[in-house]
Amino acid sequence: MTSGARPVTGWFGFSILLAAACGSSGSGGGPATLNTGDPGLGSSGSGGGSGSGSSSGGVAPSGASSSGVPTGSGASGGSGQGATSTGMPEAGGAGSGSPMGTGDGAAFTGTCTASKAVSGTTATGTGPHKVVVETNSDPGITEGTIFRPMDLGGAEKYPIFAWGEGGCQENGLSQAAVMGEIASHGYFVIADGTPNGTASRSMAATGIGKPLLDYIGWAIAENDKPCSAYYKSLDTTKTATNGFSCGGLMAEDTAGDPRITTWALNSSGLFAANQALYMSVHTPVLIVLGGSNDIAYQNGENDYKAIAALGKPIMLFSKNGSNHGGDLYNGTGDFSKIDLAWLNWWLKGDQTATGKGVLVGSTCTYCTDTTGWEVKSMNIP
Repeated sequence: MTSGARPVTGWFGFSILLAAACGSSGSGGGPATLNTGDPGLGSSGSGGGSGSGSSSGGVAPSGASSSGVPTGSGASGGSGQGATSTGMPEAGGAGSGSPMGTGDGAAFTGTCTASKAVSGTTATGTGPHKVVVETNSDPGITEGTIFRPMDLGGAEKYPIFAWGEGGCQENGLSQAAVMGEIASHGYFVIADGTPNGTASRSMAATGIGKPLLDYIGWAIAENDKPCSAYYKSLDTTKTATNGFSCGGLMAEDTAGDPRITTWALNSSGLFAANQALYMSVHTPVLIVLGGSNDIAYQNGENDYKAIAALGKPIMLFSKNGSNHGGDLYNGTGDFSKIDLAWLNWWLKGDQTATGKGVLVGSTCTYCTDTTGWEVKSMNIP
């Protein structure tokens, strides 16, 4: 279901715990020009035919592209050799490309807003990454709270994960322990709501999942901006949504978006069947419930049956004797362990005991504990 297509009917729960293609370059006979000045101000050679090459603000070898910056092609006429740029464009043939610096020779013309650390707030997890909590005033992210690994720009690219809060409360710190745990394992997490925000979203709103999709869209765009701290640090081909209670309905509303790799629910589910939404599902789905005492238990069970009947890959874990939200408040509780293992499996291809092995097969302790857990699946590869 794409956001805005139809109203979502569902259960919201009682709880609110919940370029710079820097240096456009030409192609042709003479040597490439080099930009040794500011990013985005390089040029193709003035005068005659030019070589190929690009710069990211430093000096790139003639005919080579510097790391992470699109190269360009542009023609120039006459004879002679290209000039070296000292930061200002020289006269000459221009490359062609998009205004965002993703095409050949195009200079990045957008802007970036630096994120700010959330004062007095820390988040940790059991993963190998230290976690930073921050906000950003850019449109598309201004209502969210970011939990992300401290280290950026390395070989590891972080999948994008957006979370909806219980009660649709706009407090991005409501489930800070879980967000920190997930981020510490190498995920770029955006929780709905500002830190300690007091507003709430309307469950009845059309396109209830739109904020989560906006966060994902913003992160994808930031990954392509050379001026962004997140430049080339994210895996924009792997995105997921999840949420608790009303926040689960936000995640479910993202089901039809083509950018979504998987989505999940924690103690959530629709009030009434929505066949159009079910038909829009194109990814694996996870449902985690708190047993028959969970007020959303039957809603989640109904969603499971409807989606499974359509041949979609889906799993359900329900903790018998628990309640609404289970131990989700605990960053290392069963709910968050299942959520994290699911992400590792579907966003990182983890087939081991930290991914698929937690949820399927002989290493799945939830599966063998038939007294403590109800576990079922359909169409899982």
